[in-house]
Amino acid sequence: MDSGGSSLTLLRMTTRNLYRRPMRTSLTALGVAVGVVAIVAFTTIVRGLWDAVDASIHINDAELLIFQADIAADFLSTLDEKETRAKLTAITGVENAVGTLWHALPVENHLLFFILGLRLEDMGSGGDNLIRGRYPTSDDEVLLGAVAQRVLDKDVDNTLHIRDEPYRIVGIFQSESVFIDGAIVINLPRLQRLAAKEGSVTVFQVHVDPDKNADAVGEEIERRYPELIAVGEASEYHKVDQGLVAVDGMVWAVSFMAIVIGSIIVANTMWMSVLERTREIGVLRAVGWSRRRIVSMIILEAAGVGFIAVLLGCPAGVGLAKLSASMPVAEQFLEPVFDTGPFLLALAIAIVLSVFGALLPAWRAARISPAEALRYE
Repeated sequence: MDSGGSSLTLLRMTTRNLYRRPMRTSLTALGVAVGVVAIVAFTTIVRGLWDAVDASIHINDAELLIFQADIAADFLSTLDEKETRAKLTAITGVENAVGTLWHALPVENHLLFFILGLRLEDMGSGGDNLIRGRYPTSDDEVLLGAVAQRVLDKDVDNTLHIRDEPYRIVGIFQSESVFIDGAIVINLPRLQRLAAKEGSVTVFQVHVDPDKNADAVGEEIERRYPELIAVGEASEYHKVDQGLVAVDGMVWAVSFMAIVIGSIIVANTMWMSVLERTREIGVLRAVGWSRRRIVSMIILEAAGVGFIAVLLGCPAGVGLAKLSASMPVAEQFLEPVFDTGPFLLALAIAIVLSVFGALLPAWRAARISPAEALRYE
């Protein structure tokens, strides 16, 4: 028989074996699909977090964020607004430094809501992100990010209560960061009073002269002022907050455990399949099938299980990611990114580990001799 016919026969046998016991194939695929769901859901969420962090760094066209050094989380950063601005503007290459206070306060029926404090003159300084309304001109006026507007179900000219104080919504804005879009923006001195942090800010947004290198300016800031940390990319955010790194590690740990469990399920199923088909495999050997073709058949069956698992797990993973992002509080900060990366990763891991789980059963099948198989009961 020619190689094309042999390949076709092998494929037909593999397909037949998968469909011969649909319940067992489906349950095995479901076991692997658990890992696929974990990979797709968690990876898309984490990718969304990384993208949101990167967009937050460059909000209003800033090149650097400046935090207090040696802090456990970005929210814990506390900088003297006047003193730090003077330090930053003294650095060659710093065009402008905008202080921002991050805080969480009770808003309406929400126990805590993300509030962002900016001076009135700094609102919109890096570009116009308004989608309707205008910028605040007084202490009792606020902006809502597009996500905050949806969560709070408020709009321009509505009244909003922050810690039981009334504020008029005068504008709705949208940026490229879900974190910022989930915030309420108010006048910085007003938030400093509400948070009991007069004269303090959390972070400075630094705009660098166009003819200067932002990385070099950040290094100069850190060299001259060791009490400050400069962050220019999401990959550098670990300098002020280990949260994303920890989440990344947790995602991989959970996904690895789920996939290993799925691989064990595949190994067990394929081993039982080989035992049940001992006589059949012996007949195939007797009619001329080589050990290599027997191994190929078992491996292809396992790969087929992995592919079915991907078909089942990817939609479920997308659904889980969307459900997680729609939960209260999470909807202010989570926006999964559904590009091809997580799906290709899930496909590769599911098939590779399914095949890996089938190696021992395939080895067992290849060692079956026709004479032994025909005597097998």
